[in-house]
Amino acid sequence: MTDTSPTQVPHPSTALAQSLSIQTLTAAQIPQLPGEAAKQTVPAYGVAGVSHQAAVAAGTVWQSQKAIVNQWTINQDRNSWIGVAGIGWQKLSTASDSGCVALTMLASNALISKASVNYRTESDGMVHEIYVF
Repeated sequence: MTDTSPTQVPHPSTALAQSLSIQTLTAAQIPQLPGEAAKQTVPAYGVAGVSHQAAVAAGTVWQSQKAIVNQWTINQDRNSWIGVAGIGWQKLSTASDSGCVALTMLASNALISKASVNYRTESDGMVHEIYVF
């Protein structure tokens, strides 16, 4: 055994280096940012092909081979959204806390890994199921 103490820094051989791009806002976009986040209930800012909320369908609709290009969450109960390329903003199901968290985690994984997704929306306009490929 060695007499080394644990540190907050991972060992260089096990650390995963990942490059994330940060979006820089222009002077014209800054006034569009929400003033009071506590009152905000929907994404207010559109990005890269996601500028609107998707239309609500009449029943169950499956979307296949889609890309998640943005994600929005706020410090409110069950209020998480995904931005789907070519579709728009889609609210994640509010049926349960654990379900909303699970869908948010799956969507985050797809966003970061740039994986394609299949997802199901219902007549309430919310995403109830996600498969990440």
